[in-house]
Amino acid sequence: MKATDSLQAAPEQTTQRILGVTLIVTLISVAGIALPYPVLAPLFHDNSSPLTHFMGLPSEFLMGIVLGIYPLGIIIGGSFIGSLSDTYGRKRLLSLTLMGSALGYGLTAFAAHSEQFVLFCLARLLTGICEGNIAIARAIAADLHPQIDKTRSFSLISAMGYGGYLLGPLAGGYLINWGMEMVFGAAAIACILCALLSHQLLPRQLDETKVNADKASSLVLLKEPALRRFFLLYLLLTMGVNFYYEFYPLHLVQQAAFTPAQISWVTVLLTACMIATSIWFTPLLQRRLNHASASLMGISLFGVSLACFPYLANASYLLTFMTIGAGIAIYNSFLPTYLSHAYQDRPQGQLMGMLVTIFCVGNLLAALLGGLLAVFDVKIVLLIGALCAVGAGAILYHGHFKARCWPAHN
Repeated sequence: MKATDSLQAAPEQTTQRILGVTLIVTLISVAGIALPYPVLAPLFHDNSSPLTHFMGLPSEFLMGIVLGIYPLGIIIGGSFIGSLSDTYGRKRLLSLTLMGSALGYGLTAFAAHSEQFVLFCLARLLTGICEGNIAIARAIAADLHPQIDKTRSFSLISAMGYGGYLLGPLAGGYLINWGMEMVFGAAAIACILCALLSHQLLPRQLDETKVNADKASSLVLLKEPALRRFFLLYLLLTMGVNFYYEFYPLHLVQQAAFTPAQISWVTVLLTACMIATSIWFTPLLQRRLNHASASLMGISLFGVSLACFPYLANASYLLTFMTIGAGIAIYNSFLPTYLSHAYQDRPQGQLMGMLVTIFCVGNLLAALLGGLLAVFDVKIVLLIGALCAVGAGAILYHGHFKARCWPAHN
């Protein structure tokens, strides 16, 4: 029996418990991922630590490498972890990779303490490979359909992810007072806790194997022209988001001398808007718009707000943090649902694994290109992010409403 068949036959109480545990694991795991974000920009801007000096390269470029090496790992891990969970079980793979993440964060803490740039990057790479397990959480959410609606599940998964991005930077901004190694040590502890929750509380149905599952890497999906077009859309969109998310701290440091704690609180505003939109506004949109229209609305709101952000002074830029957060939450709730419904006959772990892989390719490209462009002016980075969002919106509009590239669905 397939795991999805078993879950669809499970009592409602069991499916709610599975979703609840998945949400908790997502919250804690993403919080561990986001812990370092508010500390890296001030560290490399200050340029006083040995970690910011390597082979005479500019500190902004080194920050781009540090930011980019982590999503490179997720690209590697996300390309096969989702597919493996289709074949060998969600619970088993989730617990195993969470322990791998804990090991990676522990090595990162050691590298930060010993101030070894190369080891720091390698440890971030290992952590990223294991964090490709984000695909498993989305696959579990898809497996619970129709007992729990996919849009609702994806919205809640996204909300917990945003909650992690709220708690993680907030904790990191204050833990840095005890040293960089404390930040990554806390992330390791968070991943160990997630692994224990996954192992103890998720039911055995999630480890039932799928006899006919495709064991190939998620990258095999790129052979199909229609899916290639969708993933190009998603690549441009995630590049835009990562140009923003990875470099707005540097913009705030340069323009207003923000401290790690101040960056953390601005991030709280951003993620609070994401959470509120996912929980309360997304269900309203679902009743009024189809998945494509809602996704296009979210992308447009994000792109316009990001284009305005670099030119707003005083506290008016805070409005863009609210609208950017709402836009990201809207398309993150509807785009994965759109893909899952359009290709519901495909293994969901493979599909979600490809989304994670594409997201991290965008993350990597944004980190490397942004690191180079930030040497000249970080505003250029943010404006290119807005242009990427415009390109993604154009592909979605043409692909769905004009060319009808993807399988029709409501």
